[in-house]
Amino acid sequence: MRKIVLALGVIAILVMAGCASDKGISETGYSNKPLTDRQGHKLESADAKRLYESARDFLMHGQPSRALPLYAEVSARFPFSEYAPQSELETVAAHYEAGDYDQAIDAADRFIKQHPRNPHVDYVYYMRGLSNYARNNPGLLGSNPDKRNVDYLKQAFNDFSLLVENYPNSDYAKDAQLHMIDIRNRVAAFDLRIAEYYYKRRAYVASARRAESIVKHYQGSDSVPRALEIMEQSYAKLNLPDLAEDTRAILQVSYPNYLLHRDEFYRQQAGEAPNYTLPDLGAPPAAGKPASDPASDDDSSDNG
Repeated sequence: MRKIVLALGVIAILVMAGCASDKGISETGYSNKPLTDRQGHKLESADAKRLYESARDFLMHGQPSRALPLYAEVSARFPFSEYAPQSELETVAAHYEAGDYDQAIDAADRFIKQHPRNPHVDYVYYMRGLSNYARNNPGLLGSNPDKRNVDYLKQAFNDFSLLVENYPNSDYAKDAQLHMIDIRNRVAAFDLRIAEYYYKRRAYVASARRAESIVKHYQGSDSVPRALEIMEQSYAKLNLPDLAEDTRAILQVSYPNYLLHRDEFYRQQAGEAPNYTLPDLGAPPAAGKPASDPASDDDSSDNG
């Protein structure tokens, strides 16, 4: 009797599995909807090529969420086919296009680990960088995430840096460099806000150290002139006149236009309509009357 019960149990399981197959449940478990192409044709018995081409068709027509189950099916059913690596690569792009940035990064990590010598691995580094970059973009309410955390931007910078260093001739290297410049400016601005915060609360050691970090790590960013100024002011408050004078000398030599145009610089930084176009802060100062008084006291530029 016990054997009969066990046999009936096995039969029931097989019947349930057959029913699931009849309903078109994907082998990957990715979706419980029948697999179809963009024209509605069923793909349960499709080969690797047809599954892949159908997935790519969805992706190219702006339907990444419909492409993902098909890419997953290719990898699950035909892992050794020529279409499996390409499906895994395009899965990264599909997640990115769908706005699933965390999953795009996970898919990129898997691809890099499993296919480190793939001829298109540079594209995967690029997409991982774009995904981390997108994680720090403004939300639906327009809030600025850079004011809270820039860890994702730093991760994106590392991704782009790996691409540029390891694949300098990549088609994506130039755009990666442009993103790196933008990230450098945004991270420097984040640190500058912290330095300003410390200075306003008279934590002069902390403000000097944070400003010094900006000067050291983010040369070329828009935040460096103000960081030097905070260093000078902090050293003066700490009764370190030699360091303050040296820092001011560096500021005047490196950014001769900064002190001359400081007021307008802060007006534009605050989002106000410009009174005039700011010159390159590092260029030689233009002849004529300066736009603002360079002899203003140390605290005149404190954005409090």
